[in-house]
Amino acid sequence: MSESPRLRVLALFDERGAHRYASLAGPLLSRLVGLELDLDVGGRLAGQRAVLIAADQPPEQAEQVDHFLRAGGGVVALHGTLNAWAAAGWAPGEPGPETELLLRPVPGHPLTDRLDPELRVQDELFLSDPPPPDATVLLTAPWHYGERVVAFSQPVGAGRLVHMGLGHGPATWSSDLFARLVFRALRHAAGLEAAPTLGVGLLGYGAIGREHATSISDVPGFELRGVCDRLPERREQARAAFGVDVHVDSQTLLSDPGVDLVVVGVPPVAHAGACLEALAAGKHVICEKPFALRVEECDQVLAAASAAERAVTVYQSRRWDPDFVALRAAVAEDAIGEPFYMESFIGGFSHPCSYWHSHQPISGGTIYDWGSHYFDWMLTLFPQPVTSVSAVAHKRVWHDVSNSDQVRVDVGFEGGAQASFMQSDIAAALKPKWYLLGTRGALVGDWRQEAVKSRAWTGDLVEEVLAPSESPAEVTLHLPDGTRSRLGQAPRARHGFYRNLADHLLLGERLAVPAAEARRNVAVMEAATRSIAAGQAIEVRA
Repeated sequence: MSESPRLRVLALFDERGAHRYASLAGPLLSRLVGLELDLDVGGRLAGQRAVLIAADQPPEQAEQVDHFLRAGGGVVALHGTLNAWAAAGWAPGEPGPETELLLRPVPGHPLTDRLDPELRVQDELFLSDPPPPDATVLLTAPWHYGERVVAFSQPVGAGRLVHMGLGHGPATWSSDLFARLVFRALRHAAGLEAAPTLGVGLLGYGAIGREHATSISDVPGFELRGVCDRLPERREQARAAFGVDVHVDSQTLLSDPGVDLVVVGVPPVAHAGACLEALAAGKHVICEKPFALRVEECDQVLAAASAAERAVTVYQSRRWDPDFVALRAAVAEDAIGEPFYMESFIGGFSHPCSYWHSHQPISGGTIYDWGSHYFDWMLTLFPQPVTSVSAVAHKRVWHDVSNSDQVRVDVGFEGGAQASFMQSDIAAALKPKWYLLGTRGALVGDWRQEAVKSRAWTGDLVEEVLAPSESPAEVTLHLPDGTRSRLGQAPRARHGFYRNLADHLLLGERLAVPAAEARRNVAVMEAATRSIAAGQAIEVRA
């Protein structure tokens, strides 16, 4: 988390003009709660570090705010505020019609680091003259085969002004993106820049090691500074691919003062111990999924992180899968009413791998494999407390591995909602990935059958059939009148997990995957394992 002091902000929202900004501001204020700032709405300037203004008429405290800015304070002026309050000697002018705007962050600035290259908002664009010559442009938008400035920062006296020309109507004020931009603009205006680049070390360079290393290398604010693995060939692969220092012993990696964050990529049975070692060395921690095999281990790690004042998160990277993003958004937008029943499935009929994933004493068993993602999805959609877990396992075909051939887990929630997860290596026919019922509709995720086609040097067709899990499912909305509509899916947010973590550690933005949420996944998986052993349902509170 950012170690900058909390930012004290005075918010001045005008209710006198056509936009009635004070009435619009509620959704923005609720999204700013919990971030590293203290908001005083309509209060006094004394003791504040920044001011947030949205006004159609000169602010009632205009003279005091102007003095505050020129004396070294920070001010963020939203939408058309500078038409009413000429603090910068510049006005945004008249707006165009409300439309979807494609915002383009200007790279190389703390306010725009790690933002998508194109951001969509429903708003109006001020068709102004270019900003003042001493301004730094932050956001632009294409308009009539040109580029218009949407946001800029400018020194005014000893202070800093940020013009953010967004905020026409409810669509913007209720947007998570708008809240994120406003939070960053306030930090920048107050002179609170991001913490220095964080060095990252990988503890384990297995099958997913290159994925972690690539994300770390590509995300501004992180730098890969070390890889530890017991196998020499893996160490050489990491050195060759990323030019990074490699270690045989975890203690030499953990004692490196240039490593601030450690990615725990050892097998699951060793997750908790490795996390505790990294925290004891004063490092922030990313733990591969599952967080641990037992809730008791999760609690030990969480307690150690709190004592060390270090951040811990779990690599639940599939929260950014395009099909789940679409499914989750549809539920959040109330497309099916209140969800009350869900079935989920992964599998096929194929021989399990012979790696540690298929050996229960190391991996935790079949439930902890894909279940780590599926229960994360399930518990995100059903946030109410879990009350019961019942599970059944089959061992019928693949006797050379210790994992079960098939598991089914049924979860009961407070209020009566139900959800199930099934993973099978002996399923000759596939069920839908998701089958989610709500009080006003349903969402179904159907597997896609895809193949990658290419040509051999002989000219022959080469066709590689993909496993269903390697393609996003097609998610369809079903309504009671028989209407069906396929949900659109945006491309995967590149490095979404790591970008969010950098924003959290460097700027104090909200963490997407708190470790306490991953603990809840483990609580359900551990209860399911106990249920299989006992042959009965387990009462649980998670």
